[in-house]
Amino acid sequence: MKRSLPILLLIVSSFAIIFSSCEDLFLEETPTKTRMQGIWKVTEVYNENDSLITDRFEFPITAFWLSDDNGVISTAGPLMMYIVYGDNQYTNIFSKIDQVFDYTGLNYNSGEFFVASGVQERFTLEMKLEGLPGQDALTDLLIMIGINASWLETIVYHKFMDVKVDFLSDETMMWTFDVTTFAQYNMKDQYGNYVLWEGWPVSGFQRVTIVLEKQIKSLNDIVIEAT
Repeated sequence: MKRSLPILLLIVSSFAIIFSSCEDLFLEETPTKTRMQGIWKVTEVYNENDSLITDRFEFPITAFWLSDDNGVISTAGPLMMYIVYGDNQYTNIFSKIDQVFDYTGLNYNSGEFFVASGVQERFTLEMKLEGLPGQDALTDLLIMIGINASWLETIVYHKFMDVKVDFLSDETMMWTFDVTTFAQYNMKDQYGNYVLWEGWPVSGFQRVTIVLEKQIKSLNDIVIEAT
């Protein structure tokens, strides 16, 4: 009996190691798109100098809903305006931006995200920015930024390709717009086809890092709570 005890302990330890390895393998093999789906609240935003600038985008909160059909619903209008047009231009429109993106009225921005199958390190994010109809439109912000009149559009599709995605845990995700990331800005013609929008240079977008935490509540609930 005394000789059997070490053997039994060895067997139990072996099973524990195998189970742990299988669990790690399962997590590693979970497709990146699957892990990205859900409601995510932005908890930290860092500029290219690693300075924390999260509080600049609380109108009243920045959050994303990523769905299994590649859809994106978000309150990320102010954040995307900062990424696209830069710090100085964002400062010019800061006092006006909450009138254009009225998230307290549960009016959200939409877009799409795209990830190759399997486990990936990068993805594509496309955000459709559109202001409220009427006087407070996206064009108001574009005029304040100094966009040429020939490029004033009520809807612009900002696409960022090869954004780095990391999972710090199952509940924490990080996006990095780094030197590998590149952009394309589009509008659409009367047939719904993309037409290149050249109102702003794509090379000037901000290299930011965004930390997001997964939420169990709906997008409406977390916006209402933050209001």
